[in-house]
Amino acid sequence: AIGKIKQGDVVLDLGSGAGFDAFLAAKKVGNSGKVIGVDMTEAMIEKARANAKQYNFENVEFRFGDIENLPIENNSVDIVISNCVINLAPDKLKVFQEAY
Repeated sequence: AIGKIKQGDVVLDLGSGAGFDAFLAAKKVGNSGKVIGVDMTEAMIEKARANAKQYNFENVEFRFGDIENLPIENNSVDIVISNCVINLAPDKLKVFQEAY
């Protein structure tokens, strides 16, 4: 999905961890776009926020939450990405329903 991201898109990263994929997406969306990372681990959210600050990513935000019940307004993103996280969710159908 990273290849389909374009300038101005709003991207949601499910299970964003320390932010690596979110930062790759942030470079593609540019200043006119935004990336929202969601992770269920407070420590990873804190690490991702620290990384964003350290590397001056102003178009990325990280939110604490469950990918089966996303803390995101419906119909507010253009692309959803996830790297090795959905397979860990107990209710995969719910994850895809939330993402869609």
